[in-house]
Amino acid sequence: MKDFNNSDFTILIVDDVAKNIQVLGSILRPLGYKLGFATGGKQAIQWIKKQTFDLVLLDIMMPEISGFDVCKEIRKIESYNDIPVIFLTAKTDPESLVKGFELGAQDYVTKPFEANELLARVKTHLQLKHSKALLGETNKWLEHEVAERTADLEAAKKELEELDSVKNEFLNVLNHELRTPLNGILGGLTIIKEYEIPEETEQFIHMLDKSAKRLEKFTYKTLDISALRAKGKEVLFMEDHNLVDILHEVQGELSALSEQKNISVNLACTVDDIPIQGDKEKIRNTISFVVENAIQYSEPGSGVHIILKREGKNAVCTVKDHGPGFSDYAMQQLFKPFSNIRNHVDLNVGLSLYYAKLVMDAHGGTISVEKNKPNGSVVKLVFPV
Repeated sequence: MKDFNNSDFTILIVDDVAKNIQVLGSILRPLGYKLGFATGGKQAIQWIKKQTFDLVLLDIMMPEISGFDVCKEIRKIESYNDIPVIFLTAKTDPESLVKGFELGAQDYVTKPFEANELLARVKTHLQLKHSKALLGETNKWLEHEVAERTADLEAAKKELEELDSVKNEFLNVLNHELRTPLNGILGGLTIIKEYEIPEETEQFIHMLDKSAKRLEKFTYKTLDISALRAKGKEVLFMEDHNLVDILHEVQGELSALSEQKNISVNLACTVDDIPIQGDKEKIRNTISFVVENAIQYSEPGSGVHIILKREGKNAVCTVKDHGPGFSDYAMQQLFKPFSNIRNHVDLNVGLSLYYAKLVMDAHGGTISVEKNKPNGSVVKLVFPV
């Protein structure tokens, strides 16, 4: 919409006295307003039904139909809902003014007319009408823009859902295509290790075994992450378990690594039985990843401490190590996938803590990390009992 300009507005003057019409015309016309005239209520209504005016100057005291009745008829026309009506009146009693406002008038000008007052009131209401129309056009534009953006987002969402479906299908295929040959490789290596083989060959077998197990762990981890992200707790195989037993299993699984690095893994449980409900494999993996990280980055000869206790309706498992700890940068990136965590990174490019966070969230638990003093890290896993 263009800027406010007097010549863009048409004003209807309604008065049964010709001299009043003449006076009003002489005030308004020099300023560029376009004018229409009616000498009675019936003529005014006929004009209004044929043409749209931007403002109506309406005399109250007229024969046949009063200004009040004309105003009432004006407000029945939908296109005139926002057209300002200014009463021309010699009556300034409160009752008449209140009645005029109740019928939908915006203002009044008393007779005899004072030119500056009249012009100021006319301009004010036309500017308000112009601003309201401008606001309406802006709102329509915004609604159009919002509708377009919404349509774009819906299309993008649909595309993402399709891509996610393709990704899940691909991962299902990948799951089978990777696990099957991996099981064959690991099974074959297990059989080979039972035979007597030359020392130089044994080193290659050990390297193959280590690499295959690392690939197996990474594969299972990424597939679990994908499933947890897509479906959350729906992928959990929920059963009753003793958290103490799971911790002992983890301690046993990591005994070879801890002995190799000369790290003692100390398990302290305040009770022998802490019942939880959850997916045992994913809970065990979560605890194992945390403890393995602690072992990997602890100084030889030091210890990793696993403390399990019950606090109210929760079981709290705390893992402390005495390694270099997390850097300040790392503390801000801990639970992001594939984050470039310095000084305390697992062997699977920053996925372990992300995996742990997804598992704990799916079980309604929490995971938190803080620095251990004077050095090292503390990871706290809280499970609902």
